[in-house]
Amino acid sequence: MTDQEKAAYQRLEAAVEEVCRLEGYQGVLTEWVVIAASQRFDEDGDGITQVGTLLPGGGGAIPYHRVMGLLDFVQARMRAEAARDDG
Repeated sequence: MTDQEKAAYQRLEAAVEEVCRLEGYQGVLTEWVVIAASQRFDEDGDGITQVGTLLPGGGGAIPYHRVMGLLDFVQARMRAEAARDDG
């Protein structure tokens, strides 16, 4: 990992911590996952979507089973919220 990438991940973690604090989270941030998607078009005009995950330090700091557990938990909460939504 380059110095530029390391610095970017440090800024990302600081931003995640700041947003958590502003949202009222208490305690120490122990794990986080950012899911990002981008859309582009190739030379034929076909749409291409790229989806990825951003993890602390570029990955490897959190074992896959923990990351998958975080994602499963959030997905279950989102499904429950969607099921309660009358709209």
